[in-house]
Amino acid sequence: MRNCQGLLGLWPLTLLALVACGGANPTSAQSAPAGVGPIHTSEWLPLEDSTVLDFETSIEGTGEKGRLVMQVSRPRGNRIELNVAGKIRRLEAREEGVAIATGGWLLKQPFTVGATFQGLSGQVKVVGIHRALDVPAGHYTNCVETEEVTSTTNTRTTFCPGVGITKLVIEGSSNGEVRREIAELRFKGPRIDIGPEKTTASPAGQ
Repeated sequence: MRNCQGLLGLWPLTLLALVACGGANPTSAQSAPAGVGPIHTSEWLPLEDSTVLDFETSIEGTGEKGRLVMQVSRPRGNRIELNVAGKIRRLEAREEGVAIATGGWLLKQPFTVGATFQGLSGQVKVVGIHRALDVPAGHYTNCVETEEVTSTTNTRTTFCPGVGITKLVIEGSSNGEVRREIAELRFKGPRIDIGPEKTTASPAGQ
């Protein structure tokens, strides 16, 4: 088991992927109309305070596997901080979506196939709705899938209702090699601070 390296290891810097929040149990089906309309973006990207997300990572064709842990905090109001391997990315929850403090959006309405918005590094397009998805954390339905294409990477992100980011697939080059790296949610739940150093850990047994 390795710590996340390569393309997935760039997440804190490029914001190619961000985090889900909520309980770890599989989410029951929720209605996701062609245009989300009155359903708030937070249904697909809760970003709740003091949440830890644990992803299984792999590099296709190599057998390499690892883990990626993310932490969410809400210091005040609609302000959000995402901590990935000690790198902090600041976000803001708005009515129309989740904005990146330095510009662009992590997720933005409307949720209709073909809709586009500006991400951190390039244009993001909604490429699928009503997706069903199986990951180690469980089975999810009515998920929204987006794609962000830059000059060096292609990133597909799946957001599931009541959960948030559930799967990431990043294709690109690292150290001169073409790679396809995948991260799938295995656990999400409350942060636990233990000991004098307040070490963050997942609940026992996860």
